[in-house]
Amino acid sequence: MYKNITILDKEKLKALKFDDVSTSEVAKNVGLIPLGFIEVWYASHDCPVIISAGENAEFLAFTGITKEVSIFNKNEVYLPAFVRSYPFLNVNVSDEDNRTNSIIAIDENVDFVGKNKKNFIFDKEKNPTKEASLKIELVRELNRQREVSKAIINELKEHDLLDRKDLKANIDNEEKTILDEFYIINIEKLIKLDDAVLATWARKGWMGIFDAHIKSLNNFQKVFSANK
Repeated sequence: MYKNITILDKEKLKALKFDDVSTSEVAKNVGLIPLGFIEVWYASHDCPVIISAGENAEFLAFTGITKEVSIFNKNEVYLPAFVRSYPFLNVNVSDEDNRTNSIIAIDENVDFVGKNKKNFIFDKEKNPTKEASLKIELVRELNRQREVSKAIINELKEHDLLDRKDLKANIDNEEKTILDEFYIINIEKLIKLDDAVLATWARKGWMGIFDAHIKSLNNFQKVFSANK
């Protein structure tokens, strides 16, 4: 999955079609899934929601290690928008002025995308078809939510509320690093913040997100036992 990503171009891809896919099968191929800020609460019931490293840190669902060890091998698990929109996704590209732009792309996975598939991407007027439009709008909405998530996490960073962690597991009698760097909210520092700051975050609805994230950290064992 996500091995042949191509910018969506009306001319170059006008004859291309895509098949309906099992989103749970797509999800099994992705162990860390980007979440929109609204999705944090939903995902937190099934798996750990962690915070990524780097300048553009965001909320991620840690959902599996391999296709065999994935929470998506179980029924009634929340499917994030990132996988529901497959084979469409958002990519960031830089223009000549070094400005970053968000653009819709498609994964030209030959198993699901090609000239002999089910759904056209573009109609005769070169507009996205209904089937494509539904997924493209899902990508755009997710991208909007991810930008909000990044803004929230930037504020957490400014208040020094993130702790760096790594995840190790004993596999075949050998300790292996599963995740070498991720972050979680330091709850002790959070509750000691100035009341005005906490009140502002509560009005924005952020405290529920923080609570869901912190509670979700009890779910690591659910991932490791997902094949049982």
